[in-house]
Amino acid sequence: MSEIMLFPLGSVVLPEGKMRLRIFEPRYKRLVTDASKGDGTFGICLFERSKGNLRGKLSSWGTLVKIVDFESLEDGFLGVTVVGIRRFEFNNLRIEADGLRFAHVSWLPCWEERAITDEQNYISLQLQRVYAQFPQIAQLYQQCFFDDASWVSQRWLELLPVDFQQFEYLLHQQDCLETMRFLDLTIDRSDRFRH
Repeated sequence: MSEIMLFPLGSVVLPEGKMRLRIFEPRYKRLVTDASKGDGTFGICLFERSKGNLRGKLSSWGTLVKIVDFESLEDGFLGVTVVGIRRFEFNNLRIEADGLRFAHVSWLPCWEERAITDEQNYISLQLQRVYAQFPQIAQLYQQCFFDDASWVSQRWLELLPVDFQQFEYLLHQQDCLETMRFLDLTIDRSDRFRH
């Protein structure tokens, strides 16, 4: 087991995904500084606050990410771009005095590449439309793999407001099949049978 620093977020990045972060809290400035002194990695886990639980809940599943870019933002905050490397599960969490979380993690295999079927192609087409509509997301990627169901399904999980328990269930799977079934029920099918 390895111990890594954790960054809880209301959104996620999964393997091969990219995300821009705004860093302003002292504990997360420390996280970026310490990560940069090492191999540039830390973990991101989904964090959910609710009316019934103001302390929130932290998913025990997450993604090891690597810092790939820095920038100073106009508001004085630090902008950091990360790329997802591998999934993990943790069961041992500790919190330091400044609130920075550390966890012992077990590494999980990445979902294997899987060809998009003709029946699923509309899921990929809709993702391409989202990227065209929001070029700031598309610009994060030098290359997109719209023919790979694993890549496409993970990008959708990063974008969609998936229920906390549903997200944990899908991330727990050994491949993308269950996520593709979920997306089949979620994504607009209007172009499903057009070629």
